[in-house]
Amino acid sequence: MTALQPEITALVARQQRLADGIAAEARHQVDDSDAAFARLACDHPEKCSCPEDYPGWTPGGTR
Repeated sequence: MTALQPEITALVARQQRLADGIAAEARHQVDDSDAAFARLACDHPEKCSCPEDYPGWTPGGTR
C-alpha cells in the first residue's frame, strides 16, 4: 500500500457518492408521479404543517 492509498480511497468514495447523487436526481427528473406529489402542498396546504410546527411565525410576515 502506498502513502497515497487512503487519499485515493477517500477520493473514489467521494466520487461514488457524487455519481449516486447525480443518478438519483436524474431519476427524480423523469419521475411521472413527482408533479402530482408536488401539487399536494398546493392542493392541501393544511396537510403541510400546523401552527404548532412554527410558533410565532405568520405566513407572509404579517401579524
